Amino acid sequence: MHNNPSQNYPSPRSRQTSRPKRKDKTPVIICTILTVFALLTLVLGFVFKNPYFIIAGIVPAALYEAWRTEGFFTKAASVGIVILVVLEILAILNVFTINLAQTLQEEEAYVYGYYIQLGDIKFVFPAAAVVLSIILVYYTYGKYTKWLSILLLISSIGLLYLVNKPGLLEIIRNFI
Repeated sequence: MHNNPSQNYPSPRSRQTSRPKRKDKTPVIICTILTVFALLTLVLGFVFKNPYFIIAGIVPAALYEAWRTEGFFTKAASVGIVILVVLEILAILNVFTINLAQTLQEEEAYVYGYYIQLGDIKFVFPAAAVVLSIILVYYTYGKYTKWLSILLLISSIGLLYLVNKPGLLEIIRNFI
């Protein structure tokens, strides 16, 4: 008997029984927790008429969305929402106040195909977050990033309604 090098011996891996791969349930659990938390803070924000509750629900969802997104534009939009939320917190705390309409000497700004009415920065930031959320809903394709983008859109609309109802109506008019 001699060893034939061309003979096909089964590899150790092929002799193992094939087990189905378990799907990672971590994103489902995280997205569910973020959804419950965001919806709870949305309700509390409206009950107490306090935008900080809504922002508290947006922050973790926005951070997780920014971490999960991969494409250039979706990453830019999700990171943009994180930045806007932080700036909104500072603006509501009156750490800084800027009237963008006066500063830029423009009544409105064109952001990714949408016009946003300019004015006090604490009213403009949520409007920009709504626009960025719409972009995320449209461009994300993964089921968890899509889930998070819809959650961010709902929360951003709630925040905009609470702090700048006319700005929300303007955005709705742009879509009709």
